Amino acid sequence: MNKQKWLIVGLSLAMAATLGVGISACGGDKEPDTPPTPTEHTHTYDAWDYNETQHWKYCDEHGTDKSNIDETTKANHDFTNGDCVCGAKKPGEGGDETPDADLDTREFYVVGGGMGTLKNGTWDGPKTGFQFAKAPHKDANGNTVYTFTMELYSADEFKFIEKNAITQETDESGNSKAVWHDELVFTLPDLDVSSVTGAFARASETSDNITVLKDMDGEYEFTIRTTKDGDMKANKVEVRLVKELEPLGVESQYEMYLVGKIASKATSDWPSMLGVANVPSKCYKMELQDDEETFAIEVELSQADQWKVWNYKVGNVNAGYYPTGMDGNLSTGGGPDGWYRVTWKVGDANVTITHAHRYTVWDYDTEEHWKKCPQDNEKDQTTVAAHDFTNGDTCECGYKQEADPNWKIAPDGTFQGYEGDFENIVIPANLKVFPAALGDLFGKVNDANNYPNETNWKAVKSVTVAPGNKNFKMENGALLSMDGKTLYAYFYYNTATEVTFDSVETVGYSAFSYNDKLQTINLPNAVTLNGYAFYQTTALESVAFPKVEVLNNSAFSGCSMVSAEFESLKTIKGLVFTNCTQLTSLVIGEKFESLSTIFVNNCKQLKTITIKAVTPPKAGSAALFMGCTALTNIYVPAESVEAYKTANKWSAKADIISAIPTEAVSVAPAEVAMLPEKKD
Repeated sequence: MNKQKWLIVGLSLAMAATLGVGISACGGDKEPDTPPTPTEHTHTYDAWDYNETQHWKYCDEHGTDKSNIDETTKANHDFTNGDCVCGAKKPGEGGDETPDADLDTREFYVVGGGMGTLKNGTWDGPKTGFQFAKAPHKDANGNTVYTFTMELYSADEFKFIEKNAITQETDESGNSKAVWHDELVFTLPDLDVSSVTGAFARASETSDNITVLKDMDGEYEFTIRTTKDGDMKANKVEVRLVKELEPLGVESQYEMYLVGKIASKATSDWPSMLGVANVPSKCYKMELQDDEETFAIEVELSQADQWKVWNYKVGNVNAGYYPTGMDGNLSTGGGPDGWYRVTWKVGDANVTITHAHRYTVWDYDTEEHWKKCPQDNEKDQTTVAAHDFTNGDTCECGYKQEADPNWKIAPDGTFQGYEGDFENIVIPANLKVFPAALGDLFGKVNDANNYPNETNWKAVKSVTVAPGNKNFKMENGALLSMDGKTLYAYFYYNTATEVTFDSVETVGYSAFSYNDKLQTINLPNAVTLNGYAFYQTTALESVAFPKVEVLNNSAFSGCSMVSAEFESLKTIKGLVFTNCTQLTSLVIGEKFESLSTIFVNNCKQLKTITIKAVTPPKAGSAALFMGCTALTNIYVPAESVEAYKTANKWSAKADIISAIPTEAVSVAPAEVAMLPEKKD
């Protein structure tokens, strides 16, 4: 901010008529007959000047002009040895016995409003204005000195007034006399602001008020010098910048509200402009936006409402109504009842009113829904979504899906039956629970089995999930739970020879039944394989599921794989390996704990079984091995050979139980892609 430390302004103290103000700077105009000065004038600071508290030296080359001062000599008065060296009289001592007897008795005030000293000021006059302080002694030129210091911020507005001003008038006899008046306002035309370096200006072309310009925030000292005898030519008003101030932020100057008669808020009111501390609680407060200069609010308005925007910051010259005055109240402008966005920008008298969409009403078609604004039916694109029938056959938008007669679904979303054709299956939106076994959907071969009817299963040509179903999804040819952790069915019409499902943890009953194309199935995170999961997968070459812990009944019945490896297996429930006519080797890891019935059945080419569990797994009541005529070796940890040979059911094969060969490696064929077990 470019501010001079001393700003000298010649101010006429208008008393009776238009007063001439003589302002001459040191080195200024000379008499017409004076020849031009050949060299630049050099100041000589040899004269004292002072106010009530301080003194300084100035260059008195040109008489009454005291504007050229020596800042280095500025100091407080020193009355240690009596009167100060500058000529100021020691208070209560020296000089006249009554030093104030011939001082001017005028009263000068500042009135206005602002965010600094004037924050609590008014325009009412001397009773509420800020009074200049009067020095107890005249200055060296016999003038009475009045001073007032105030903090001023950009847009602060003020003026000087005088109480009991004196003017020179002529009596009936033609004699001149001093006449005192109650109040005389010093107006802007009476002030010379040309030397203030842009700090102050006229508030407007038609206003007599003074306003502080942008970025000229500071503490200013104003000094008025007068003579009691009414000699106006000697009167001066000096303006000095004491110190610069940091500009105030927008939030310090503005607190914006909507006020008036607003039907949607019965307590809204028309407050007076200032001094009503409780009014904001009755009004709508506007919020300052990210640009730090715009205030905005969204409010519900009716056509009959009448209101204004109001700055509540008491003392700010811009406190008041927008548009200014009480005429021309704001309204919806004939628009419909509803929500509107009202904005006001600092320094702008205009208020912008635009329609504010409130998407409060649902709309929909047969596949999706969205919210719309009831005033103009505009669609909120962010709410467009497929219908959600998670909680029943009616979506939250109000759309009720037409029930598919082919599907029998309980009110809680549980599958109860399917009577449609099997070529193009659409999983309905209100299905939450898939059948536990695919045989329930495709028809069992007989009541004793869980695998589906092969004819129906292979008739399927496409499977889709209806919009709005939040429980199932189709992915990579399989029907999965929405979180991808459960694989319910891998459909026969998919012709891939290798598939991977990284997220699957549970494989459902009969999920891969009758598939004669898949050679490799990667399930790196599968934990549970349910019954008949790979029933009759006749192209499968090998399996190696690193995290599978549970195998259920007939999970691999009729499979064609040559080898199988389960490093994390804990439990076998039911007869799992049945009629695996190509199986030659089986490897189970050290976590194997129990099996409930026949371990392997009718696997006629099975030659070796390797079990890494130190403790023989607990066996059920049935024989462990049936129809495995080629089985010649059961390998177990060396330290557990004798335990296995004597353990229940294992003892029946004691003659072929021996220690795991040290050179033994995984039996999984190298040409089959296997995913490594993920480390925890």
